[in-house]
Amino acid sequence: MRRISLALTLLTGTVLLSCNSVHNGRSKNLTSITDSLTKELDSFSKTTLIPGFAVGLVNEKEMLYGKGFGFAKIKDSIAFTTSTVHSIASVSKTFLALAVMKLVEEGKLSLNEPINAILPYKIINPYYPNIPITVRHLVTHQSTLIDDAFVPYYIGEADISIINDQKKYDSLPAYLQPNLEYYRMGKRISLDQNIRNYAVAGGKWYTDSSFLNKQPGTFFMYSNLGASIAARIVEIRSGMTYEKFTQQFIFDPLGMKATFWNIEEADPSKVSQLYAHNKEKDPTSVVEHPQYYMTNFPVSGLKSSINDLSLYLMEMIKAKHGKGSLLKAATYEQLFQAAPDVEGLNKSDSAIFNDKFAISTFWSITGEGYYEHFGGNVGIYSFLFFDPNSNTGAVGFCNLRDSDFGDLLSIVYKYQKKIAKIHKD
Repeated sequence: MRRISLALTLLTGTVLLSCNSVHNGRSKNLTSITDSLTKELDSFSKTTLIPGFAVGLVNEKEMLYGKGFGFAKIKDSIAFTTSTVHSIASVSKTFLALAVMKLVEEGKLSLNEPINAILPYKIINPYYPNIPITVRHLVTHQSTLIDDAFVPYYIGEADISIINDQKKYDSLPAYLQPNLEYYRMGKRISLDQNIRNYAVAGGKWYTDSSFLNKQPGTFFMYSNLGASIAARIVEIRSGMTYEKFTQQFIFDPLGMKATFWNIEEADPSKVSQLYAHNKEKDPTSVVEHPQYYMTNFPVSGLKSSINDLSLYLMEMIKAKHGKGSLLKAATYEQLFQAAPDVEGLNKSDSAIFNDKFAISTFWSITGEGYYEHFGGNVGIYSFLFFDPNSNTGAVGFCNLRDSDFGDLLSIVYKYQKKIAKIHKD
């Protein structure tokens, strides 16, 4: 018995040593990769006009890398960090996917339900008046609703408004003055009124071209308006404001304490300044741009930090494998399931992140099988993606809408692939 016990002890010790060796090897490899990533991002930050940015890389358990570069506020020399609060633009729609599917799980909503059975008004594609638009059409961008955000301008209104307008913005570059004029026409109205104005026949912002001449459910066209309607449906069927619903069922459970729909609720010292180019062509520097509020806020108005978004991304990675905490495995499976191919998708585009390759519930699925979403607006570029095969992903954003952001994405993707390799080994 003593010989057997000794043999087991020796064997166990060997296994433990082997496991520790593998773990230590992975740790060293990860440190080497992240050190190289920091050097490359630091070099990038010194050559770009983008004042500040931050990125995070995660697996299903933890943040593997998180770092900010440059400035959140140039004037005050405030560094951009993983705690900096910044808008994520259209990445906000991935949270809308969760909100919709939460109601589906609770039996309060069906994806096949016609939206006119839910809304207190009728939204009808005039080219196909007898074909109902369903909730599924909204969440897969097949509603045939068209975005035309500048229609209100022609009657002296806007669906966007400036937060804390100041006289200093009068000196913005000439190319930005039309935007400034437009923003100053805006006032805060409800999400419901925004939809009525745009999508209901007779609405103030409704035009004959508000819809594609395509049958709903047969054509892909990205639609903020369609997503706005989905958010309003969440409010109607939950009996809660969209802000309260997402706070209660997403942000609080995940511990996202630096995530807000209204930027005024954030700690001002943590909020990044927005920037724009000093010239429309061949810019040489940046200028401060005012914060703004959009009445379709659920589809593009979320503000968060890289630390918070990393928590969210970890949940998404786990959820893809049926191990998420916010929804049941079957519900998440439905959320991530690719919709049938329709006209308008682009299977021939060989770009790494082809956002028209395939679509699930407000997520794009790439040819490599990545799930991703991007966002962009004045003073904002953002990305969020994960690879379910390696259980790794990345998130990032910056405070200037600049083409260099594509280079930033490429750098992060390159290192995510390196991390994915050691993660799988």
